[in-house]
Amino acid sequence: MRARLLAAAAAALCIAPAGAVPEGAASVTAAAVCDFRAVGALHPDKGLRNKDTLAAKLCSPRILPHDYAIARGAIDLDPEGYSGYFFVNARTRHIDEQLERAAKDGARQVVVLGAGFDSRAYRFHRRYPKLRFFEVDFPATSSAKQAAVKRVLGRLPAHVRYVPIDFDKQTLETALPAASYDPRQRSFFIIEGVLMYVNEAGNRATLDFIGKHSPAGSRAVYDYVLRAVIDGKFDGLFAAYRTAKAVAGLGEPFVTGWTPSEAADFARASGLEVENDLDSAELTRRYLTSSSGKVDGRTTNWQRIIDATVR
Repeated sequence: MRARLLAAAAAALCIAPAGAVPEGAASVTAAAVCDFRAVGALHPDKGLRNKDTLAAKLCSPRILPHDYAIARGAIDLDPEGYSGYFFVNARTRHIDEQLERAAKDGARQVVVLGAGFDSRAYRFHRRYPKLRFFEVDFPATSSAKQAAVKRVLGRLPAHVRYVPIDFDKQTLETALPAASYDPRQRSFFIIEGVLMYVNEAGNRATLDFIGKHSPAGSRAVYDYVLRAVIDGKFDGLFAAYRTAKAVAGLGEPFVTGWTPSEAADFARASGLEVENDLDSAELTRRYLTSSSGKVDGRTTNWQRIIDATVR
């Protein structure tokens, strides 16, 4: 049984069904990321473990079982196919740190764009009860998330607003104010695993909203993929070809990427200043290296994370 589970899990990322996500269906990549978070929260090394203990409750296993030993066996059998696990674990920890920083610096609103099965609104509420959260996502994914929250918590919390939106067709200017977002309050924006799936115009509208509808000192954290991946230039980019092919097969292809200099210019044009642009080496040093100096696993070298501030 264990061998069959390992084999099935190792193959999961490579058997992406062809065709687009069915209309009305929740995002498959959101469920996959939830799996990665759930497994990372079970890491036996506390120094490498993320704190998303709700992930396993919010989503059922999709590509990895929520059992660390079995899941890790699958990851180690196919480190290229599961390189995303290490990136997601590092990204989860980094964004958690940035949210705490923003809350301590006076943020009163957290906007999670492409929320998926993000659990920060529920994990951080006791520590920061004055924070209001806005979870923005496609309608079908938002509905699936709300159903999961009701199942886990018994109700939808009053401090969370759910904002269904299609990033390619609608604007935040209308959707967020309707959900009681206050542009006068310092805010923290989380855009996790989103920009690479949205066209350039949609990304411009998103960053423009942040720059124009939040006060100076508000912050944003988001990840992006290198332009080479979009251009199909995969040489030297670990797991890029397999990942791009897999997400395209799931109907959620990568459509936008930048070089680091392009990413900085893109942010600056919307009134944001990039503080950090973290590459794989820095993410590995901060989040994937144990106290003994052992690296937990090889992450991708074509996904990066930006910390930006509204000027």
